[in-house]
Amino acid sequence: MSEGGFLVKFDGKEVARCYAVAFDYDDRQYTINETEKKELPVVKKITIEVEE
Repeated sequence: MSEGGFLVKFDGKEVARCYAVAFDYDDRQYTINETEKKELPVVKKITIEVEE
């Protein structure tokens, strides 16, 4: 992303580069860029890094 964004990792593995990410624990889903809903896998650690 030329103007920055987020790098999302699950257990150290890169999952997505995006400008928005949201997590829904009750439905076990996460949303990337307010459009792509995906099932949240069983993970021990979720990391969100800010990229510039």
